[in-house]
Amino acid sequence: METSSSYLSYIHDMQNYQISQGRKEYQQPYASSFEDIYQKASQENVKLSNAKTFLENLSQSELTTLQKYSGLAEAIDVGALSAEGAYNLLMHDNEQYDFNNDGVAEVGIAKKMLPIPTNMSSDVRSAYITALNSLDDKDKLMAVTLTFDSARLISQINNTPYTPTTIDYTFLQQRVQERLHPTQGAYTSEEIKQSTQAFWDAFNNAYTGDKTTSSEDETDSAVAQFLKDLREKGALKFLLDLNQEKIDKLVEEYREKLLDELGDSPEMMTRIDKLVDNFRKKLLEDLQNALDNDKHTTPINSNVLALMTFEHYTNQNSHLEELLQS
Repeated sequence: METSSSYLSYIHDMQNYQISQGRKEYQQPYASSFEDIYQKASQENVKLSNAKTFLENLSQSELTTLQKYSGLAEAIDVGALSAEGAYNLLMHDNEQYDFNNDGVAEVGIAKKMLPIPTNMSSDVRSAYITALNSLDDKDKLMAVTLTFDSARLISQINNTPYTPTTIDYTFLQQRVQERLHPTQGAYTSEEIKQSTQAFWDAFNNAYTGDKTTSSEDETDSAVAQFLKDLREKGALKFLLDLNQEKIDKLVEEYREKLLDELGDSPEMMTRIDKLVDNFRKKLLEDLQNALDNDKHTTPINSNVLALMTFEHYTNQNSHLEELLQS
């Protein structure tokens, strides 16, 4: 088994995660045969580096067991697997991991969103698992959508590298607030609000980390003002104002630099004023171009994901285990 500290820390916490009853019932007919393969893999110290070799030496019957236990639609083609896909096939659900940090765990050729993201900070993970275990299936599913990392979808749309967002207390708090108090035309149904509140209450009861939001010190005051401005102005106006502040700062720094280099004689001051004016115009043009280009990018709203998931649950409750996967 892999022994990196991040992996061991993750699966240590995952031992407490309660897999859905539907998933357990689905795996039950194949569980005994899977355990035989799992024990064999443990004895041979299977890791990412040798998982494919181990699979190549299994019988067709054993490969079928892994296919069925994992819920794969098609027979396993070992040659088509990545190292991660091969390794995760041999692990229990709560031991599977996103080793290459691309936002999903490969299990065979399938790409699976883990119920507990690997980019969740360790101080949050234990409380998050405790909270999920206390919820019914519907509320659990709503909580899972809170951890959706839009950076992954943006990277796919723009074909750019994916840098995982750290899912910490602040991340969850912001997502919950967005869902409970939607702005800028977003909508959250009362059912989703109730579900989200149920998770947030359970999470806060379990979380023992720092929740300080005091506005007494300078940093917290700045954060509070930031959120206040964002709510009152709206995203676009806030972005414009924020960039204007940056432009003003850059212009002032540019003016100071010119004064140091050229001096403050009347002739130089006239020249400096002209150079500064041109510099400001260029910055404003760059800002406008950036905003124009950004209009072609569809904003990603976690509330939309929650609504779609809630409707799917309501209409197809029997397929919940397919969404949770574990």
